[in-house]
Amino acid sequence: MARRILACEPRSLHAATITLAASSPAGFEQLRRSIHNVIAYRRRQSRWWRSVGLWAWWNGSGLHGLVELGSITATEFAGALERYGDVRLRSITIEMVRAEVYRAAQSVSACPGPGGTGRYQPFKIAIEPVIVAARAKPLLGNVLIVPMPILL
Repeated sequence: MARRILACEPRSLHAATITLAASSPAGFEQLRRSIHNVIAYRRRQSRWWRSVGLWAWWNGSGLHGLVELGSITATEFAGALERYGDVRLRSITIEMVRAEVYRAAQSVSACPGPGGTGRYQPFKIAIEPVIVAARAKPLLGNVLIVPMPILL
């Protein structure tokens, strides 16, 4: 997970703790969809939200993980998710990513997920930043290039 976060070339990383009201795995499934929908809606409204990423695990009382804010502020992110619970963000450096991912994953209990499958996966939310690849423009356009003659 740390490699995936670092592959997004983070600029504004924060350790996140979101205290939630969801107290069951079924409640977390609904909450995960709701948080994803909020971020997707904000991405449609503003291009600045396309660089936002969220990787977190639910431990029964809240989400613990990392947030890449990109071009938005911590206040904007907290304001968008405040209806789901208390949002606390702590700025971290790139060197601390592995330790924070480990801490967040360890916050999940060792019990199996809903349906008896998986250990950490059913309790994880991962919303990756949208990376838009720039299209290469042709250097010459539609100009006809004359082939070089062959010299014997």
